[in-house]
Parts: sequence; C-alpha cells; structure tokens
Amino acid sequence: MRPASLPARGPDLREYEIVMRALILALALLAAGKIWFQDSIYRAGTEEALVAAYRALAADACAKSASVMPPAPNQDKAVDWSSEAEPHVAVGNPAIPVRVWQLEHEQWNARFRQPYLILSVERAKLSCAYDLLSQTAEITRS
Repeated sequence: MRPASLPARGPDLREYEIVMRALILALALLAAGKIWFQDSIYRAGTEEALVAAYRALAADACAKSASVMPPAPNQDKAVDWSSEAEPHVAVGNPAIPVRVWQLEHEQWNARFRQPYLILSVERAKLSCAYDLLSQTAEITRS
C-alpha cells in the first residue's frame, strides 16, 4: 500500500516528451536561422567586393563590345556602362545554350560554374555579362 502523501502515479513522461520535442525543434530552427543569416551576409559581402574590384574592368569591356554592336533604333544616346549600369554578380551565363546534363560540353563550366558580373541598363534595355575568368564581355538586348 502507498502512503497518502505520494502521488498515485509517477511523473507524466508524455509531458516531458512534448517539452523536449518543442525545445529540440526550437534549437533546430535557431540553427537554421543562424546558417541562413551567415550565408546571406557572406554572399552580400562577396558580391560587394567583386563589384568593387571588377566594375571598372567590366564597364571598359562592355563599352568596347558596345562600340562594335550596332545601336538600337530607339536608342538616342550611348550607354555609359560605368555609371548608369546596375551591377550584380551571377554564377553561370544563362545565355549559353548548354543543358545541365551535357557535362562533356566544352562550355558547360561557362554556363554553370564561372562567375559573371552583370551590368544592366534599364533605359536602353541592355545587359552586359562580363566573365571574370576570361575577362570578356557579351552584350544582350532584353
């Protein structure tokens, strides 16, 4: 027989299990948030550094490529790639016609792995993809 001062049964393990699952879920969410935050800070810093380092070279290469290209009929003045272009960094050039399963293609790395500095001018509907490794520029109309 049990004394009257003791509870009728032991501690409810189901309550502890629920609390522990909630705690583990909260810790997992915190860890995922920390990884996402660090990755976004790293990517933003890397993009800023690449733009600062290569923007002048990309603007010069784009201006040289634009001088060879005929102007658009509705374009009234030349594009100043160094000041009015909006830069961003991209991995791979989607303009290269290579599919992801064509691993043996000679331009696969250029399509999916090489870094590009993209300079976009909305006014003229032009974008210039500057390949950071081969230091070449290609202009496309959008």
